[in-house]
Amino acid sequence: MASIVVGDLAHGSAATLLRLARMRRTRTLKISRPPRTRTRVAIPLIAAALGVVPTSASLAPAASGPAPSNTTTITAAGQDTLATRVKTLVQNARRGDLKGAEIAVSIRACDEGGGPGREIVAIDADRPMLPASNMKVVASGAALHSLGPDFRFETRVERIPGGYVLIGDGDPSLGDPIFFDRLQYRDADGERRQLDEEAILGFWADAIARNGDEGPIDILVDDSIFEPRHWNDGTDGRDGWNPEDRLNRFSAEVAGLNFHRNTLHFRPRTSGGAKPDWTDVRPRIDGLVEASRNDSKISADKQTAWIYRRPGTNELVFKGMVRRQRSGRPVVPLEVTVHDPPMIAVELLADRVRDRGVEIRRIGRREGGPREAGPVVGPVVRMPIEEIVEHCNEESQNLYAESLLKRTIHENTGRPGAWKDANATIRRIATARIGASAGDILEGNYFDDGSGLSRRNRVTAGFLTAWLDSFHDDPRLGTIFIESLARGGEEGSLESRFQNWDGRSARVDAKSGYLTGVSCLSGFVTDDTGRRWAFSILCNGFKGSSRPAKRLQEAIVTAIADLAAP
Repeated sequence: MASIVVGDLAHGSAATLLRLARMRRTRTLKISRPPRTRTRVAIPLIAAALGVVPTSASLAPAASGPAPSNTTTITAAGQDTLATRVKTLVQNARRGDLKGAEIAVSIRACDEGGGPGREIVAIDADRPMLPASNMKVVASGAALHSLGPDFRFETRVERIPGGYVLIGDGDPSLGDPIFFDRLQYRDADGERRQLDEEAILGFWADAIARNGDEGPIDILVDDSIFEPRHWNDGTDGRDGWNPEDRLNRFSAEVAGLNFHRNTLHFRPRTSGGAKPDWTDVRPRIDGLVEASRNDSKISADKQTAWIYRRPGTNELVFKGMVRRQRSGRPVVPLEVTVHDPPMIAVELLADRVRDRGVEIRRIGRREGGPREAGPVVGPVVRMPIEEIVEHCNEESQNLYAESLLKRTIHENTGRPGAWKDANATIRRIATARIGASAGDILEGNYFDDGSGLSRRNRVTAGFLTAWLDSFHDDPRLGTIFIESLARGGEEGSLESRFQNWDGRSARVDAKSGYLTGVSCLSGFVTDDTGRRWAFSILCNGFKGSSRPAKRLQEAIVTAIADLAAP
């Protein structure tokens, strides 16, 4: 079996042609890795499927060993000093810029042994709060717990009577441009090329075309691993995700088959006409721009362009001003989310198959329950969970968090992953991880989604530190989980925070989170001897800027680092 390891336009319409150059057969694809990533993966294409010399996939072991085993010990005086300092910081914030806001703090020593470590600071730590993106550490940890560190999402095409079906596994990374600069392959002439969404579609289209089917064929999609509800509108349309965010990439639909992070990327050009030219779209869709309305204009100095999509459709309107481009200046892509991503993906595949001379009879969604697997056609695209968890937490990717959550729910229930099962599933996993005290710690918590976009989520700081602590000395999952978090002053969403840090040797690995009136930070402080503390600082209900909440969080984390100092 070949494998790639990484790691409607209107609904139901099959009429739009998406014309692209034919991709050549490939030989070997490889990933080059950034410094902190642990996995080194080869991408083989097996001879039986693609007619080339095969190579084997390999997964190197984790570079950094299990979580530190040092017991976190401090003197009673040191503990009292920390508690007093944090209490003073919170009191001052409540009297100052965060007056009227809700603030909860939990700091827990990551001790060895079963059960949560000692909670050495607890300020309203049992108050249920909005966690924002701190929900991602819950969703990603639950996925690692249920699916295991060696799990890989697998996307494949199978042959069925009368045609082919593209089968999704919930992989949020399929065709995500963020990975393209790390993926290369050699074509049949030995030329090194960069992998992109067109190459992935091309591998499958080539394999289907080589089968030489007589007569028209069906190209279907099976996204039944997740529920058909792709957007979390809450209970009865209330308290879920903000409807005003539907067009933004951070609020893309979530499906059992995702592609190109469920968005279209446009690069508007300002040469050759009175209006901007929007025909440069990726994935490339011939006819899409002609079917859309262009209300945008060219400006000498203003850049206000945006794209409107009518809810429930893929009808687009291009709006705003596009700054006239100067020679040599790169065109920054504008993104818009798509409706029904699986149907978009199967349309893309079908039109590339058609472009190779194969007649298509029907494009649609495969209906019905489970059935026997058919022969695999072309490569199976496999993405290690380690890659997904790292991108979810380090870069705070909502689509990745929701896909991890729904895949976890499917694994635990045997049913399509659905948001309605999120709370029960996470509570079961948390009880297994935290142990006998889980009942009290889970009191008041409610888990509505994986990304934290939903305002129905309620999480306590005490739960978050107990959850984090459960990964501290987990020899199977600890390293993957902790290293998936952003490193203070170095990378991801914390790159601009905790820089230099006045020479302190302790490091911060944490997840930040923001919504309007919400700012949270939860993670670990680890000193250079391996001693570690879990912390959670949740701020809700403030008005205006989040900067005062960030200052409070950074001051509390600094106090922990001072405790860690020899």
